[in-house]
Amino acid sequence: MIGNLLDLKPNKVSVDLTQYSTVWMGDTGIGKTTTFMKFLKELVPDKDPLFLEFEDRFQNIPGIMAVKIDTMADLKSVIGQLRNPEFKKRFSCIVIDTLDKFEESCERYVLENRDAEILKDVGAFGEGSLRFKSALRNIGIIQSLGYTVHFIAQSTHSKDFDTKKESDTLKLNKNTFSYCREAAYLVGYMYREKDERFITFKKTDKYPDLKDTFNLPDKINVKDLKSTWVKAVEDLGGDFTTKEKTIDKATPVEDFDAIKARGVELGGILASNGHLAEATAVLQRNLGLDDNGHVKMFDTLRDTQLDLTKVIVMELEDLIKKYKIKA
Repeated sequence: MIGNLLDLKPNKVSVDLTQYSTVWMGDTGIGKTTTFMKFLKELVPDKDPLFLEFEDRFQNIPGIMAVKIDTMADLKSVIGQLRNPEFKKRFSCIVIDTLDKFEESCERYVLENRDAEILKDVGAFGEGSLRFKSALRNIGIIQSLGYTVHFIAQSTHSKDFDTKKESDTLKLNKNTFSYCREAAYLVGYMYREKDERFITFKKTDKYPDLKDTFNLPDKINVKDLKSTWVKAVEDLGGDFTTKEKTIDKATPVEDFDAIKARGVELGGILASNGHLAEATAVLQRNLGLDDNGHVKMFDTLRDTQLDLTKVIVMELEDLIKKYKIKA
């Protein structure tokens, strides 16, 4: 629920780096998982990042906290366990490793359950793409539990036949690309020079998929990334910088039954004060009519319709205020 706009304060930018979702891309075998794990541990030394692994190469990484995901049922099982608040005390964030293998898993899930070979064969009107996007949204479910979600992705190298220009891009379809890149604050390309790992977030012709929200330097040694990133946030925020966490995608827990009961109570108050018609009009406008042409009542609402229930209650409260009824 939106608070009083008169209490609105200017936005501040936070140096709490744990809240910013990122994508790290790079060539196979460059050490993305190990390097990223060490960086995340630097951010939160007393907690471990949890890696959701969609391939087996993590098995040779000492100390990694990881679970292998082979099926959509595996992923749903993990999400179910992450709902337990105790896991927030142990894991600092969630890492999808790798994003392209996660994409393959989502696509395979849709195709196998629809006995099809490509997404276009799954029903009419783009049903395959819709079901694929629905599978991708499991990432959003994890975020709604209050976890920052990061991604590791393989890059693909290409060379334009005509212009001879070379580029390194994310090996993803447009749905996965847009869904994850738009939500990320940084998309970087990691590479190795003389046994050191460097990363760049600057979008160029060579790296067209990168993203830099904080105006970071063109080239950063990963060992210096934390301090460099904090300084960039401070330079960006100036007087509007804070150490407090400012981003929380966790879905607030609200009592549906209590909100629904409040709506029933308000409807009764309006009816007893001679405004049944206006209260009924609110229900009809929001809920419509049943098969018999009668206005649907509050008992038809389900807990999945929390937002709709809140809107109806707010409109009933407006009627109470309009007619200056004590409630």
